[in-house]
Amino acid sequence: MKIRRTSCLRPAFGWVAFALLVGVLSQRSVARPPAPRLLPAETLAYLRVADVPEMIAQFQESTLGRIAQDEQVRPLVAHVWEALLEAAGEMEEALGVTPEELLAIPEGEIALALVAPEEMSPALVLVLDADLDSPTVRHLLDRLETSLAEQGTRRRTQRSEGSEMVIHQHPQANRELSYLQKEGTLILSNSVQATSDLLAAWEGQPNGRQLSDNSAYAAIMKRCAGELEEPPTGAFFVDALELTRRAARGSVPGQVFLALLNPLGLDGIRGIGGSLSLVTEQYDNLLNVHLLLERPRRGVFEVTALQGGDITPEGWVPRDAVSYTSLRWDMEKGYPALRELYDAIRGEGALRRDVDQSFSIPLGIDFEQEFLAAITGRMSHIGWMVRPARLNSRANLVGFQVKDPARFRNTWLKLTEHLGASLERKSWGMTEYWQLTTTAPPSQAPGQELVRQPDPAFALLGDYLLISDSSELLRQAVITQSDASLSLGHELDYKLIASRIRRQHGGQSPGLFSFDRPEESMRLLYELAVAETTRDQLAAQGPNNPFFGALDGALREHPLPPFSVIARYLAPGGSLLTNEETGFHFTRFTLRRQ
Repeated sequence: MKIRRTSCLRPAFGWVAFALLVGVLSQRSVARPPAPRLLPAETLAYLRVADVPEMIAQFQESTLGRIAQDEQVRPLVAHVWEALLEAAGEMEEALGVTPEELLAIPEGEIALALVAPEEMSPALVLVLDADLDSPTVRHLLDRLETSLAEQGTRRRTQRSEGSEMVIHQHPQANRELSYLQKEGTLILSNSVQATSDLLAAWEGQPNGRQLSDNSAYAAIMKRCAGELEEPPTGAFFVDALELTRRAARGSVPGQVFLALLNPLGLDGIRGIGGSLSLVTEQYDNLLNVHLLLERPRRGVFEVTALQGGDITPEGWVPRDAVSYTSLRWDMEKGYPALRELYDAIRGEGALRRDVDQSFSIPLGIDFEQEFLAAITGRMSHIGWMVRPARLNSRANLVGFQVKDPARFRNTWLKLTEHLGASLERKSWGMTEYWQLTTTAPPSQAPGQELVRQPDPAFALLGDYLLISDSSELLRQAVITQSDASLSLGHELDYKLIASRIRRQHGGQSPGLFSFDRPEESMRLLYELAVAETTRDQLAAQGPNNPFFGALDGALREHPLPPFSVIARYLAPGGSLLTNEETGFHFTRFTLRRQ
């Protein structure tokens, strides 16, 4: 898909850190092997963007980019951007270049990796495409050479595979920096051997296998390819187990930690990695992450016994919920595995003793037998906005499905009687609920009007135990339960996300599913931004904080447009976690509004 490039938005990503390492660069060559075919198979961690300018262009076409470029929002964004540039003045003074010039350096692929073949210590490697003739690059090169000379390093050059490598070595400290340029690409590392190995791989004479040949990396990247035909915008990979082993070498605490990996089952992690795609035909963004595991699973991965099931929201989930998440845990497999693991570490019967001490005694029930044994393992959470807008306007409600509501009611009454002094019994229609009483006076601290005072409430509703930090939200759940048309499951945006979820991974049912409405979260931020109390706080903080002062000035000079202008760019999103034969796979996406 062709991306329209604009210069209206200058996204301040973290490329500044990478740009600081830029040395000698020249004209690009499209024939260069990509970073996974240059890096060694023993790469412990890896982060790559396939094409930085293309990624920036994609960001400009994303939801946030399009909002920022809207003609009614652009003046405010420009004002805030100028404030950010002013705040970055110290960095500009130190480097002698502007943030905009730094952001313009990458012209193609960029990859940062930690490599560690057995015969060498872990080393950082940077692979970056850029233009050697750029004045910014030449200026940074001069500053780099001057800085290294002031540190007392010795500079020398070395011919390797037909290319000249520049090496800076400190005569006393065991430190070195090496870099070389080849056909528009910089290879930079704190290891001469690592730089030489990447160059040899480029020339088709690798000193071993490459990252692309690593079976764990290949399996993860194949799984994270998703449903898209286009290559992802970015990718990452971490060999977490080997990285931990290398970090623990020569350390007694590290060796103790390593000894715990086996009983915990964490030594079964083969790797974790993922990919991110921006602005595709259907998605504003699409993230895939895969945790690759050995078989059979042990320890914590037996405890994490997710099981698939229906993703239809319960009848009490309000249609105006900001978010909805549902999890299915196989209690019959997961909890015994948790007991075995916990007792193996803490001693026989330790889990039972700790559960009794932390839950059973304070609650007045046998927590394992009367609560855990009574729930099915399906747990759902909803987010809901309590008006007016405040910093913590998002209220939360968690529901636990019970196997036998009539039987569980006896347990619930037993618990409420035990906690009677701290609970107030109330009713809403025909439904009883209990609210946590509090005698704490409201705080009069400055800015307190921007904070909602939680009022926890609890109820048995159908076959669910509901727990919320807002009695208003709990009452809304009761109302929704009485009228099926008010449930989230009937909303068109939810149905759209659910249909996309079912298409993922061949329709496999997720163990965890989530639905999200960014529009409602953005609405909260919008209402906070235009509220007088927020403006007063910004004005009060302005003299002590230049950025807050600049933001206050920007909002006063360029008021936000009606929220409808912003809302037209926003679309719902979803996520899912599946328990698969090779490990756990997580997918998160936001739809693209045309």
